[in-house]
Amino acid sequence: MHYLTIEIPVRLWHRVDGCVDNSMAVDVVEGLMESVIAASCIRDAGWRASAAYEGDRDAYGWPPREHPLPITLRLAHWEWVLSQLDRWKPYVTDGVNDDVEVRALLSAALADRTPG
Repeated sequence: MHYLTIEIPVRLWHRVDGCVDNSMAVDVVEGLMESVIAASCIRDAGWRASAAYEGDRDAYGWPPREHPLPITLRLAHWEWVLSQLDRWKPYVTDGVNDDVEVRALLSAALADRTPG
């Protein structure tokens, strides 16, 4: 298995986490357990990266919005994240710039990766 760590500012991780959470909620009802398991792994990676931060947190328990979270996932999970961002793009009404920025960051990191 190939893994990739991408540092994502908390504010952009919120977009990823929200899309993944939406997919998990819908897909569990549809019985798409492979999707639910992927979502669970991805959200867990974000929670672990957030938990490693030792500074002040916002009212919801997150590190500061610009703090980079080092998220390590399987390449397949990163590709799944991009597909879920696409899936929920028609419903983005706020944070459009964050949506565009997180897609660009993830796409560039995936394009630059070297298998190993």
